[in-house]
Amino acid sequence: MTEPDPQPDPQPDPEFDAVHPDGNLMFRSCRGGYLYDVVLSESAMDGDAAALAEAVLRTAEVSHLKSVMQIRREIIESGFTPTPAFPTPADLDRAEAALRGDGCGDGLSARRPESYR
Repeated sequence: MTEPDPQPDPQPDPEFDAVHPDGNLMFRSCRGGYLYDVVLSESAMDGDAAALAEAVLRTAEVSHLKSVMQIRREIIESGFTPTPAFPTPADLDRAEAALRGDGCGDGLSARRPESYR
């Protein structure tokens, strides 16, 4: 008889999506900050490698922090206090501001790459 898996595979949550302002890059995370998907459009590959790397890092950070904020809320709702090293909403705000300010658009876009429509 097979034992049940004590930790089921994490499932992606669209609430944790982070889309680069130009709409050519999206990260989707799972609960707890696990990266699930990275979607790049073809045109994302046409630009400078350093700019793409920076876009990837900024977009991934926003997706990760969105998912970590859910864990933070659960800790607080349970009556506990997260350790000071745990990311805060201000960390997410800074990451979103950095993503918006990278010169590639006018803010976080609601657009999703075609593969997610």
